[in-house]
This record gives sequence, structure tokens and C-alpha cells, in this order.
Amino acid sequence: MSAYLKIPLTILALAGMLAVGVGALGVGAYYYVAPGLPKAEDLRHVKIAVPLQVFSRDGRLIAEYGDIKRTPVAYADIPPLLIKAVLAAEDEHFFEHAGVDYRGVLRGILNEISPSGRNVGGSTITQQITRTLNVFSRAGLSSGPQRFVQKFKEWILAFRIEREFTKEEILDLYMNTCFFGKSSYGVVTAARTYFGKDLGELSIAEVALLAGIPNRPTDFNPVASVERASARRAYVLRRMNETGAITDPQYQAALAEPVIGKRYGVETQVDAPYVGEMVRAEMVRRFGPEAYTAGFKVTTTLDSRLQKAANRAMHKTLLEYDERHGYRGPLAHVDLPVAATAEHGSASAAAELRALLDDHPSVVDYETAVVLAVEPQSARVFFADRGEQTIGFDAMAWAAPFVNDDAVGTKPTSVTEVLKVGDIVRFRQDSAGHWRLAQIPEVEGAFASVDPLDGGLVALTGGFDFYLSNYNRATQAKRQPGSSFKPFVYSAALQNGFTPATIVNDSPPEGEYQAELERVWRPENFNNEYFGFVSLRFALQHSLNAVSIRIAKAMGVPTVVRYARKFGFDDTAVPNNLSIALGAGGVAPLDLVTGYATFANGGYRVDHYFIQRIANAAGEVVYEAKPAFVCADCGQPPPAAVANSCARPPAQLPSAKPDAASPDADLINLNAVAPQIITPQNAYLMTDLLKDVVRGGTAARAHTAFPDRTDLAGKTGTTNEGHDTWFVGFNSDVVSAVWVGFDQDRSLGGTEQGGRTALPMWIDYMREALANEPVHTLARPVGIVEYRINPTSGLIANDATRDTVFEQFDIDNVPAREPEQGFVTPDSTTPTTPARAGDPLFD
Repeated sequence: MSAYLKIPLTILALAGMLAVGVGALGVGAYYYVAPGLPKAEDLRHVKIAVPLQVFSRDGRLIAEYGDIKRTPVAYADIPPLLIKAVLAAEDEHFFEHAGVDYRGVLRGILNEISPSGRNVGGSTITQQITRTLNVFSRAGLSSGPQRFVQKFKEWILAFRIEREFTKEEILDLYMNTCFFGKSSYGVVTAARTYFGKDLGELSIAEVALLAGIPNRPTDFNPVASVERASARRAYVLRRMNETGAITDPQYQAALAEPVIGKRYGVETQVDAPYVGEMVRAEMVRRFGPEAYTAGFKVTTTLDSRLQKAANRAMHKTLLEYDERHGYRGPLAHVDLPVAATAEHGSASAAAELRALLDDHPSVVDYETAVVLAVEPQSARVFFADRGEQTIGFDAMAWAAPFVNDDAVGTKPTSVTEVLKVGDIVRFRQDSAGHWRLAQIPEVEGAFASVDPLDGGLVALTGGFDFYLSNYNRATQAKRQPGSSFKPFVYSAALQNGFTPATIVNDSPPEGEYQAELERVWRPENFNNEYFGFVSLRFALQHSLNAVSIRIAKAMGVPTVVRYARKFGFDDTAVPNNLSIALGAGGVAPLDLVTGYATFANGGYRVDHYFIQRIANAAGEVVYEAKPAFVCADCGQPPPAAVANSCARPPAQLPSAKPDAASPDADLINLNAVAPQIITPQNAYLMTDLLKDVVRGGTAARAHTAFPDRTDLAGKTGTTNEGHDTWFVGFNSDVVSAVWVGFDQDRSLGGTEQGGRTALPMWIDYMREALANEPVHTLARPVGIVEYRINPTSGLIANDATRDTVFEQFDIDNVPAREPEQGFVTPDSTTPTTPARAGDPLFD
């Protein structure tokens, strides 16, 4: 054999041996590595992190929680152009290869040996999924420092995935799991994050930008760098054009479209962050950290229409109080740059002015400005985002200077009395778009509204603005309810032999030493005004403290405490001394409104709840609320019998009691029907008494607002020196509570009372809640009778008594009839039934 022949044969033999060696090495490596890798079918069960979403009962988004923002989308709903863009940018031959593309492998080898170190790519979309889903970490494997070993593992898994999944399923998985930067995963969330749009609304340029981000998500997203995002988009557009996804004119038009580096937030549809936080905390308590990633969708009991009404009412009421108590002055005063005082400042002057505002950023819907010039009827101001604006005197005509909580100065007549050049102040725009000088209120408020038939929360706001203070005053602040607690004392009185006509002495009670208070306690009526002998109806209507003390003393404090506890109040709310008669405990607005629901629904105790339903990422319902609900005359029959006579539809009736050991057992009321804690007659009489508070008592402003409604009842509350003001009002459809006060223990002012400070918020809310709703009040129950009485004695009038009135009574507790002894007139100073010595009602 010639030497010339030996050389190629030797080379061929060596090549064959090398090929066999490489093949043997590959086979050996496969059998060594493959058993430790997960099966492709296991990926069907991989849980993709999806954030927690919270909705109102009418399906509007309230909030989204979780560091990973993702909204899954079906493959069929992904725009075809976006799919073509992704394939053009990442894997042009996706529908041709079996998971590994030899072209990509060659590019990867070139990448390793290239002196420039330029990344020329190499991984298919199928390979990228193994990284996106953290397959190696899920299998307990390390991706390792050796890049070839990692690539080899990727190849094996890619082949497995291609055998297990269709091409469409692989693309679906990729589109929903890919990271796009800024905590955004999946194409739907990325489109909303960078463009504030849904997928179907994206332009060609936006599609290309989106498709280019996953290659280097922290660098190629437009928020991180407009320049890098523009360059990457240009590459993707070119590839789309080369692959025929777009035409030349489309390519040129998209290339000319500017890239905007703006980040959009989740577009919530209902402003209810306090309720959202309540749900978030409850979900974490129940499910732990998985609550943020398991894709739970929580439907609350919130009504979006009523929630919006509550928000508007809160802002309006607190802003009116704030302006009523005067302008507290500018945020700061600065020296202006010389160029800024000119009518048209230079660009450098504008930059200097913006710098002056850096320490006082705009918050909520309050925009900060610096005053450039003032005239008697106008001012020229500079906003960081809007530039110069001229604002007239009308915007600040309200701004009488704040003196203290009880006094304001003289209202201004010109701008120069309010603003000075160099003042840094805030403005807000009203509903008509007009500017108004503004200050963030120091006063706070809370509002809660429930359905009296099952306790479902329909609206709640825990303060002026969640993002200024996330302290939820509707659930966490236990403040003194004052006179708004008196209805529970009066209800106890009706249960213990009193009637609406019972006469009690309204005069200053003697001070007594209270051991629990460790001092002598001398309660007084508001403004130290007393009316002598009055009926319980009159006393509640005018919120007379002396009468409340006397009836509580007559019943005994332990009796009142036991009775109040039936409404769900705890030790903080029901102090074990006579101060309970004046609401000296501490109660959260949501707890107080739930207590009032018993009067509104005919005597049944319902517990408030706010989660109606929890569904998992697959849409399966994992929890459904089963609240106890009002069902008059039902008792506790089986569900089939209850369904024919209940106020709630059969769908809310539990078909079976849940396992008490289940994780949901603590949230499920095992009783289908709410327990009756007071008699229907008691609830009816209390509602009638509270209607008088609205018709002509401390809440008469409500009657003025709704003159044609006969179904409104409620009670004001004002604590000592006006530290807390309340109003709780209802009809048979909705019960709502309002609290207004300061977070710190501070007076609202001597003229502020529940009827002036809190009641307007309730009225504004109820205008929406009652719009187009018919009058709805409790039906008169069996056992309520009506008699003509002598208002002076509280006894049933005889035929000779003049100036009588009609009063309603429980048939089991009717007053005695007056003796037939001539005329008895209401102007008598002595009751017809003289008080016994030591009788607490009269002493």
C-alpha cells in the first residue's frame, strides 16, 4: 500500500474512531445524566407563579398582589403577529426542528470560540423553557459552571418536551412564563406594564419591542433604557421584515415610531385598597406565601358602585371639615432664582424651580407648586409637570387662616392675603377641572356599610387615602362611640320592662365614685341643657345623657353588659360601669355597623364578612362563603324548607356542613339561618325610635336630605369635647357607619358634632345607595299595639285627657291606664305615677 493511500485511510480511521468515541461518550453521558432529569410530562404539573387578584362582587378588579406579575393567556388569544415576532427574534425554525436546531448549536460554538465574545445566540425556544421554568432547580440539580454540561441537559430535556408537547403548547408555555423585566412575566402582563394595553391593542412597533425583551429583560425593556430598547426593537423589526411577517412600508413606519420609557401599573377598576389589604392579609393567613403565586382570584362582597360612592363621600366630608377650620399656611417658603420672576423664564430657570419642588413632591391628587407672582385677584405659579399656570382668587377664597381647633381668622378678600412669592403650596382640581388651593387634611375618617340580611360588606374605606396611611380605621381603630352606642342600652331597657313612653327624669345625676374609673364621675348633657321629666322616645331623639345613665342604673350595669354582648361587642366596647350608657368603650366602625344590622333586619345577629368566593388558577372554587342569613320565622329547618320562606336565594344555603377540621371551617358559618338575639317587637320599636332621631332629633339633617323617605333611622354620636363624631344609619336594605376624628386624641372643635361632622358623609353615600330604590322598612310584627297616651305620665290616656299622642308598645309590656279622675294636662310638673323613694329613674 502506497504512502499516499495510507495517509487518508489513517485519517479516515482516526475520524471513525473519534466518531465512535464521541458517540460512545454521548451515549454514556446520556445514560449518566438522563435518569436524573425530570420527565417532560412533569412540566404539565409545574405551577406557574400567578399573582393574587381581588375583585368586587360585580367582577371589577380591586387589587393585584405578588412580586411576580403574570396573567395567563390561551394560545388562541395571542395575536398571530406577536407569535411571528417572537419566532423571528428568537427561533425562526421553531416549527421545523425537534427541540435543538443545529444552526443554533453552530452559532453557540462560534460564540464560545469568538475572540470578540459576541453573543450570537444558540438556544431554541424549547431549550429556553427549561430555564424559564427552573427545571434544573426543581429536579434538585445544579446548572453548574460547565456550560457544555448545562447545554447537554437542555438538549435532552428539549427533545423530551418536543415529544410530550405540541408546538402550540410549547409556544403557549413560553409566552406565559417568559420574563420581561420589572416583575412582569408573560406577554399579557408585559403589554400592560410597558404600554398599558391588552395584547389585541398593540401596534407593530410595540409587538416588536415586546418580542425583543426576553433576550435580555433587564436591559432591553424601555423603562430601563430607551436607547437599548430601540436598538433591540430595530433588530426584531428587521427580522420580521426578512421573514415576511411585515411589509416594507410597515417596517419603515414601525421603525419611525418613538419608544417611550414609561411604566404602567395594574389598571384597577375599583378604588378599594383598604379592602384589598384585608383580603391580602386573610389570604396569607390561610395559604401562606403561596397566596402570592398560586393564581387565586378572590371575589369580595364589595359593590363597586357603592364603594365609589363611599370614596367620594369620604373625600368630600373631610375636605369640607378641613376648609371649614382654615388654611394652615404654605408647606415652605423659598427664595426664587432671579430669572424665574420674569414672565417667561428660561429653561435653566424652570430646572431650578423644579429643583425647589423636589423636597415637596405631589401626593395623591395634590400637585405642588411654587408661587412666582401675586396680584390682588390672581397668582402665577409653577408646577413641576405643568409649568406656569395663572390661578384666580376663587381658588383660595375659602382660605381663612387657621387659629386653633375652635377658631379661624377672617376670610380673605384678595390673593395677597393668602399667598406670597416663594410659597410652596398644593393645589387640586375639582370635578369641573378648576384649580383649588388645597392642603392634605389632618382629620381622618372611616366608613363601613353592610347588608343587614347576611352581614356582607358592600363598601368600606379606612381613611382619607390608603397611600398616605394604610391604617384601616374602619376595622382597627377602636374609638369611643359616644351616643351612637345608646340604642343598645335602650334596647336592653325595652327588654327589661321599659317602654318608649316610660318617663324618666332628665336632670343632672349626682356624681358617684366609679371604682373602675377610680374617680367620681359626673356626666352632663350636651351644652348642659336639661328637660325635666321626658319619655324614652324624647330622650333618645335628643340624645340625653342623664336619661341614659338613669335607665342603665335602673337595670343594673351587669344586665346592660350581658345584653350588649349579644350584639357581638367585646370587653373593650362594653366597660363594666355606668359609662357604658354613654358609649365610653372602644369599638371599630365595622363592628358597630354590624351591631346596628340587628335593628335593621328584625332582631337577628349577622356577622360581617368580605370574602364571597376564592377560585384557584384553574378556575375551581376552593372556598364559597356560607354566611348565616336572616330568614324570618324559619328557625333551623332543613335547606329545602328554608328555601321557600327566606330572604336569601337557595344558592346560598349550604348543602352539607363542612368538615370542621378543614382549613375553611373557621370562615364558614355552620348555621344557615342567623340566630335571633332580640325579639322582632324590640327591633321594630328600636327602629321606630331611631326614625324619630332622623325625623326631628340630632340627625334631622338626614330628613332634610331625604324628605320623602320614611324608612331611614339612625343615631349620632359625639364624645367628650368632640374627639370622636359618629353617625350610624339604616333602612332594611343597607346599614352604614361613619366615624370622623383625629388619629391622635384631639378635639375636632367645640361646634363639631355627629350631626354636623359625620352625618354629611352618610347622606352623600346614601344618595347613591338609595337612588331609585323603593322605601323599605320592617313590617310591623305581630304583638305590636298602639295606644293613645298621656305624654306627661306615659300611661294610657283616659277619655278626659287632653293633648294625647299615639305610642306603640309590645303587647307583653303595655303601660297601665290612667285612673278616671278628671283632666290631666301635659304641662304638669309631677308625673302621674310618682317616683318611689330611691327610684333611679327619678333620683
